[in-house]
Amino acid sequence: MRRRVVGASLALAMAALLSGCVALPTSGPVGVGNPEPVEESAELDTFVRPPQAGADPELIVQGFIEAAASPRGNYGAARDFLTPDFAAEWQPGAGATIDVLADRTYDAPPEVAEDAAETQVSVGATPAATLTATGQYEPPASTAEVTLPYRLERVEGEWRIAEAPDGILIDELTFGDVFRPYELAFFDPDFRYLVPDLRWFAGRDTAQTSIVRALLAGPAEWLAPGVESAFPEGVTLETGAVPVANGIASVELSGVSFDDVLTVQRMQEQLDESLIGVVRNVDEVALAIDGAVQDVAPLSDAPVHDPPVDPRPVVYDGTSFGYLSASGDEIEPIDDISPQIEGLAPSAAAVGPQAGSVAVRTQAGVSVVLPGEAAEVRDPRQGLIAPAMDPEGVIWSVPATAPGELVAYLPSGEERERPIPVPWSGSTIAALEVSRDGTRIIALLGDGVRTRFAAASIERDADGMPVALSPVVLNLSALAGTPRDVAWLDANTVASLTSLPGGDTRLVVQELGGVPDTIAGPEGGVQLDAGNGERDLRVRTSAGTLDVQSGVGWQTRAEGVDFVATQMPD
Repeated sequence: MRRRVVGASLALAMAALLSGCVALPTSGPVGVGNPEPVEESAELDTFVRPPQAGADPELIVQGFIEAAASPRGNYGAARDFLTPDFAAEWQPGAGATIDVLADRTYDAPPEVAEDAAETQVSVGATPAATLTATGQYEPPASTAEVTLPYRLERVEGEWRIAEAPDGILIDELTFGDVFRPYELAFFDPDFRYLVPDLRWFAGRDTAQTSIVRALLAGPAEWLAPGVESAFPEGVTLETGAVPVANGIASVELSGVSFDDVLTVQRMQEQLDESLIGVVRNVDEVALAIDGAVQDVAPLSDAPVHDPPVDPRPVVYDGTSFGYLSASGDEIEPIDDISPQIEGLAPSAAAVGPQAGSVAVRTQAGVSVVLPGEAAEVRDPRQGLIAPAMDPEGVIWSVPATAPGELVAYLPSGEERERPIPVPWSGSTIAALEVSRDGTRIIALLGDGVRTRFAAASIERDADGMPVALSPVVLNLSALAGTPRDVAWLDANTVASLTSLPGGDTRLVVQELGGVPDTIAGPEGGVQLDAGNGERDLRVRTSAGTLDVQSGVGWQTRAEGVDFVATQMPD
């Protein structure tokens, strides 16, 4: 018998309210894992009712799923619905399927014989996202319904679950109540920048343990080729948990000898950035290695967390190229570069670090313009999208109809161009942009009638030049429509622009590894530009206006804009 969850869920909730339910807080284990028990505060946000006498198999399965929304006590409330043997085996930390509650269904036998020793219940779930064992949030590969099997046995006359998938099933709304996002801090290969890696963990009182364990495990698979961690392989958390007392989080490590003071400083930097001001009640991190408390001096050259760009957009109006004034009616030229660009009849551009070089798309392809020098064609191919630049002055270029033919054009050296294999797929590519720390790249692809938004990390050689992208891509949002543009808003927040039939547009703003937020864009939007943060997000329209958000709508800031150029930080 197949039933939707809504009616049963309401019935169970009402029963809980009427019969004296047990209140459980959200605090609990690492991610969805199993750390040693710690003292937890009573943050009540959900009611969990224990198994009721005489409950049928469907209600037992439903009660188990709802109880698994509380990680308190190593998911003790959920384990009450399991047989004793399976309660010791079940691994909630294996991950999570985040589903659409209204679409959840239960398929259970209409009747079970009183002498039956076991039975089966299947749950149909429409995935909205998944959570990995290390707390990485990802959109599903497909939104087709998945079936989760549960086998039940009788224990002293009551039904209990003897087999079930590892991990938890949790609906979108409950996920937002139980899990919280946290940015882990890693470094770029030169240790100039801090690179965030967003993770989701349940259990506010044990979040610090989750974060430290995740730091020791290293960056996400898609991010790993482009970043560095100061924590050597083999280092472990000595006590299994990170206690907090009087605002001090105590991190005790062991497993590797640390003779390099700089490495210890960088480890302390990662811990401080990942915990202080991020986890409540943590104001300081005390690091101990093999039982010895470290007196760690701050790094003399502190890494930058979010390198800013010039808040003024760089525009071309058909005549002038340069920085748009705050009034929107004047363009300030870039010294020794703007005149050369204005003479090229450009259709797109990307400005390098300190405005010391500009990649320009013209009918001849993509050229590089340096101060006081004539333009030099670097990519003569036809049908190119707008070029991207990175902090090393590398130009990234690809034809719109050949997403796999990405080439990086190096600023110097004998090897001036380097084909870069891509991890994504699609029939077309509309836009790409490199992060301001140079560690990641985002791309907006066309795939039939849908857009695909993806991110990858950039592996570089000893000279800082790109050699490859991560073999694993981080899939972001997908929408029906025509792909237009992408932009970095800050160190970990990105945006995409998609056109819908009829001229409407949609912007998707999300953190890498976060939940996307879709908003209506201005009519006829074709290009994105970002200053420093979501409030600086700008959209150029097909009518040549540059629009900014104003309340719940869009307001024209400038007119007659042919294109906006992306920028790298100084």
